[in-house]
Amino acid sequence: MGMGYELTPDPEWVQSLREFIDPYWKELLESEWADGVSSGRLTVPEMRGWILQVYPFIHAFPKFLAEALIKVEDDYARSYFIDNIRVEKAHAEHWLWMGQGFGLDRQEMLDVAEGTRPVLRDVQSLTDWLWFINTKGSLAEAVAATSFAIEGVTGDLSRRIITGFESYRDREGVEMGPKTYKWMREHAKYDDEHPKIALEVIKRYATTERMQSRVMTAAKRSLQLLHLALHTSYRAYSTVSEEGAVDRDRRLVDRRQQQLALAFPDRRFGDRRGRALQAVA
Repeated sequence: MGMGYELTPDPEWVQSLREFIDPYWKELLESEWADGVSSGRLTVPEMRGWILQVYPFIHAFPKFLAEALIKVEDDYARSYFIDNIRVEKAHAEHWLWMGQGFGLDRQEMLDVAEGTRPVLRDVQSLTDWLWFINTKGSLAEAVAATSFAIEGVTGDLSRRIITGFESYRDREGVEMGPKTYKWMREHAKYDDEHPKIALEVIKRYATTERMQSRVMTAAKRSLQLLHLALHTSYRAYSTVSEEGAVDRDRRLVDRRQQQLALAFPDRRFGDRRGRALQAVA
């Protein structure tokens, strides 16, 4: 294990955590979005759509971690967060490279991240949730929602979908150079180090049954919201031809007008995993 982080045997409740989130994890890996990217069936506008719309979330990820860092009370977790923030800042730059390879303008992506361009409601809800849990939740919940669930499933997703990237090499407006692959390759070869250390932090801070239950809910909610964000962000661009311009105004909503209540995930999801994906903006 890099960085010298010690891992300890899992207590019994961790197996319950894995079993609880496993259906949501698998749904992401087997989702319509993942199938479309891995097979190369998504059009170039659809690829640009999810890369553009999800970038504000990627851009904010180091900031989520910085908020959780404030809650840390031990050197083990503090060292982990400082290292992870550094890594995630680099990953945000790699995402920009990926977008540019698929023909997106770098400034356009930055404008979306900075709030001067509209963001889809469901993508904004994912970002809102991570802001909420990292600022208002306990450290165990924040780590479960962010580094354990999101980073963990990202490794599995990247290994699955990177196989489809090569099919875009000869498409108009796409340049599949090393930088375009950088973000996906970094995560596809990811050895799950960060999620493993994240789980170690969770075990140290989730010491009661009540907190362990809250950890499970936080991890599940992140997986659900990520699934919906990815689905919505490519579908919003699905009517656009390879050559046509994107009519975004009809499908996008201004984040300033569509800030949802932080209770949104509770109201919308519950255990309605099947119906949630029908709620596309």
